[in-house]
Parts: sequence; structure tokens; C-alpha cells
Amino acid sequence: MFSPRRLRLFLVSAVVLVCFILYFTGDVRRAQALRATSTSQMGTSNPNSKGSSPGNHGYGKDSDGGVFDKLRPGSLRPGEKTKPDIADNSKTQTALPGKEEKVKGKDTETEETKSEDETVKEEMNAILKRSPIIIFSKSYCPYSKKAKYFMLEKYDISPVPFVVELDEHPLGKKLQDLLATNTGRRTVPNVLVNGKTIGGGDDIEALYLSGELGTKLQTLGGKRVTAAPHSEGPEP
Repeated sequence: MFSPRRLRLFLVSAVVLVCFILYFTGDVRRAQALRATSTSQMGTSNPNSKGSSPGNHGYGKDSDGGVFDKLRPGSLRPGEKTKPDIADNSKTQTALPGKEEKVKGKDTETEETKSEDETVKEEMNAILKRSPIIIFSKSYCPYSKKAKYFMLEKYDISPVPFVVELDEHPLGKKLQDLLATNTGRRTVPNVLVNGKTIGGGDDIEALYLSGELGTKLQTLGGKRVTAAPHSEGPEP
């Protein structure tokens, strides 16, 4: 026979055990009911889908999704607006309209200028090779006529000076510009001996009157040039 004390302990333990069983049984039932309700809601929100895909978790467009919707990457809460993507323009380069054409135009213009300058220089070099003494003149210029008179009529010079009438030459203006750059003298006449200027009409006249013209020509011309006074000719 059990003592009254043990009997009471046994009864209390039995009651506690029954309470625990009833409590956990109720939790299981509530969990099953909640799961059934969630499944029913998912089926109602997406009636055309046969099953929920792993990425969507079975939630429809209007479902709040509970905690899982909040944790789902990229999901938006009700009332939130999508943030527009900010384009990274730091590495984007847009070609300006007409820029390439302008560059090509400048290159073409530069090439044409270089080609013209080279042509003028080549012509100048060709002229300087014609004789050690070159007279750059203009046919209508009285000072040019004076220089040609003293150089060609008053002196017997060998080799004979080569005369370039700039007003009749197709590159006359460009040649005159090049003379101004090379000799520092732009006006005509411009008398060169071995590429060095000895002046214009008044300078040639002064050298002739002082008797130094022949000496000047031979000094600058070297052994290639001989200059001797010519017989008297008519005044210019």
C-alpha cells in the first residue's frame, strides 16, 4: 500500500503530465491550422499557378508576404517607390558632331599650306642656282630699273646676273614674302650675291658711284664672280 503522501505526489505528477500533453497538443493543432490558412491564401492569390516557385515563395502580387516578404531581397514595402538607376557617365564618351570633320579639315588645310610653302622654297632654291647674282625686280618699278642699269649696263659681270620679275612670276608674291623672311628686305629691287642681299636701287647706285660695286660683288661672290666696269652707256 502507498502512503498518503506518495499517493498525493503521484496524483499531482499525473495532473501536471496531462496538462503538458494538452498544452503541446493545442500548439500543434494551432500550427496546423495556421499552415492550412496560409496555404489557402496562397492558392487564392495565384489560382493559375500549380506550385510556388522557389524565388517567389508562393506569394501573389497583392500579398504582404509577412516576415518572409520583408526579408526577401529586392522586395518593396507598401508605399515605397523604386529608386531610378543612376547612370555612370564618368566613363561614357560622346563624340561631338562635326568634331571629326573639323579635325580633318584642319589637317587638309595644314597639308595644303605645307605643300604651297615647300613649292615656294623649291622655286627659290631653283632661282638661286641660276647664277651667283640674282636681281629680284618688278618690271614697272623705277628703282628696279636703276639697279638693273648699273648691274647690267655699267658692269661686265660673269656669270651674268639672273633677273626675276616678281610681278610676272606666278609665285611672285610668295617669293617676295620669303625674301622678306630670309633677308629682312621686302621692297624691290633686292640684289642677292650668293644668297646675301646688298640692297636696292639706291644702294647699288651708291656702290657704283663710290667705285666699290665691282669689289663688293667679287668679295661676296668669291672666285665664281668677275666684275669689271663696262663701257659708258646711256643714263637710265
